[in-house]
Amino acid sequence: MRRETMEEKNTTKRREWVKNAAIIFLTIMLLLTFFSNTIMNYSLPEVATQYVQTGTITAKVRGTGKVEASDPYNVIAKESRVITSVAVKQGDIVEKDQVIYYLEESESDELTKAEQELEDLELNYMKGLFGANVSPEVITKVANGNIDSFSQLQAKVTDMQNRLEAAKKRVEECQKNVDDLTLQSTKDTNNAGVSTKNEELTKDQATTDLTEAQNRFEKDKAATIASLNAQITEVNSQIADLEKLITSTGSTGSTSGSTGTGPGSTTGTTTSDSYYAQKATAVGNLYDKMKLIYDAAKADSGINLSGVTLGAKEVSSVEGIQKTLSDTKVTFNGLQTAINAVEGKADSYTTLFADYNAALLVVQNIEQNASDINKNYGDQQTSLASKKAELANLQKKLAEVQAITASSDGGVQDAQNRLNQANRNILEITTANSQTSVAWQNRLADANAALKNAQAVYDLLKEEQTSLAADINAELDLSKTNKDIQKKKEEIEKLKEKSMGSAVKAPVAGTITTVKYVAGETTQPEDVMAVIQPEGKGFTLSISVTNEQAKKVQIGDMAELQNSWYYDDARVMLSAIKPDPDNPGTNKLLVFDVSGSTIQADQSLSISVGQRSQEYELVVPNSAIREDNDGKFILTVESKSSPLGNRYIATRVGVEVLASDDNNSAISAPLYGWEYVITTSTKPVEAGKQVRLADNS
Repeated sequence: MRRETMEEKNTTKRREWVKNAAIIFLTIMLLLTFFSNTIMNYSLPEVATQYVQTGTITAKVRGTGKVEASDPYNVIAKESRVITSVAVKQGDIVEKDQVIYYLEESESDELTKAEQELEDLELNYMKGLFGANVSPEVITKVANGNIDSFSQLQAKVTDMQNRLEAAKKRVEECQKNVDDLTLQSTKDTNNAGVSTKNEELTKDQATTDLTEAQNRFEKDKAATIASLNAQITEVNSQIADLEKLITSTGSTGSTSGSTGTGPGSTTGTTTSDSYYAQKATAVGNLYDKMKLIYDAAKADSGINLSGVTLGAKEVSSVEGIQKTLSDTKVTFNGLQTAINAVEGKADSYTTLFADYNAALLVVQNIEQNASDINKNYGDQQTSLASKKAELANLQKKLAEVQAITASSDGGVQDAQNRLNQANRNILEITTANSQTSVAWQNRLADANAALKNAQAVYDLLKEEQTSLAADINAELDLSKTNKDIQKKKEEIEKLKEKSMGSAVKAPVAGTITTVKYVAGETTQPEDVMAVIQPEGKGFTLSISVTNEQAKKVQIGDMAELQNSWYYDDARVMLSAIKPDPDNPGTNKLLVFDVSGSTIQADQSLSISVGQRSQEYELVVPNSAIREDNDGKFILTVESKSSPLGNRYIATRVGVEVLASDDNNSAISAPLYGWEYVITTSTKPVEAGKQVRLADNS
């Protein structure tokens, strides 16, 4: 018992020891974890945060520019002169005609230049007066100063143009007359040639008739008549043979309404019994072949013969043969279509189809033979008609020969009379044509002469027009040169007056803003000697801003001056917004009207402008806005629970800046409006990294 108790005690002690060791280990681990976490926290970036909140943004645009006179007056040097003394200084208020500079007395370079220019003008004037292209009339007029006015010159030009147009119209009329006469002459000559040719043909025919009459009269009349009678007998025999042949062929005329090449066709076909018999047999055979196909198809359950009908066979008449043939062809086409519509059926009807086509070929051959018979018949008819015409011609010749035999001279005298008349007609026509040709030649010669004269007048007027234009140009050039000489003389007189000593005076009243020269310096022609700001004229100031900044302001906005206490009565107002000439694509130029007693030209002023305010849902401090290659963003703080407490993680949120003022910016971002945004940090902060909140966060 005692032993057991001791063992139990030992066991209990061991358990207590293990328990205590575990407690000590866990305590140490907790302490180490706490201290390590604390140390790590102090190594994290400490950040200051602020709630994202609603607010009002008042957009401001800032810039610095130089004050310029809004409408300055530049005093320009007329010539090179030495400054003896300066009567004013910058900022002085001057009256109109008040002396600004005193100049040294001396002949100026401007005067020398003007005298040289006058000499050149006078030389050019003399060259122009005695130029080869200037008429004496123009020289006299210009020398005497009798220059035509614009209306006088215009009247001369108009008159010359009218005369030229009239001459041109006359040339066109003469040319048309020549063309018309040439055309008519050609027509008359052609007609005369036709008349002469016709008479010559008449003469040739009369000559031929005379020769034939003489030959006929000289011939053996009896032999000629016998020969003609023999020919007539032969032709009559040929006609009889042809008529017999045609009768044996047995052809008739056409029968209206029939088709094909068989009996009753529109072209006329044979009506022999053998043709009818052959065709009736062939058509009957064809019908039987078709009926075999029809019966086979009707017995075949797979073939639909609806719409296909079988008529009766009728070959006892011409009409019956033709109708049976036509019906057979129609029925066969229907059968063929119905059989081909069933897949695999056409092959079993190949032999029947072939028999039908062979029978149809027999029918077509019989019809072709009938066509050949008809052709032979037509040829026979043509030959018969030709022989009858030949017979008629021979009979006519026989009558002529018989008539010649009955006359005294066989028409020889009549033919001679007609030949003599043709010769007289040719002589008359030739004479008339010769006279007509001479008349046309004379008329064409007159017309061409008129055309030549009209063209000469037109060419002369063209030369006069060119000469008139040259005189007018010379007159105008010389007149201008003469006027330039007079002006230059007046200019020289004025320069001579000025060269004796003068002063530069203020052309307007105002404030001297610039004095360029000092005593002893020499002015340069066309150089600015001084700048005057006229009375009642203000100043302007311009600053360049981005296109986005320009959208924040509007014309009429009042700007604020830095150090405004110094410019107590200064007033700066936006008067214009226009493209910046240096950066027209990206920038705008804001132009301000500036006034105030302390404002002077060339001052540099710093201003801010933009008074339009707007309420925004998401507003953050400007320090919270960050930017990288992906654009602008903010870092918010997200809290995450852990066994050792809350951990704070920086999270990137992309934003679009809508507006900004001196302290805050309005943004567009996927936020709820209650997030903490990091404004500052003791170390660089990266998105996704842990941070430590400042005590005053």
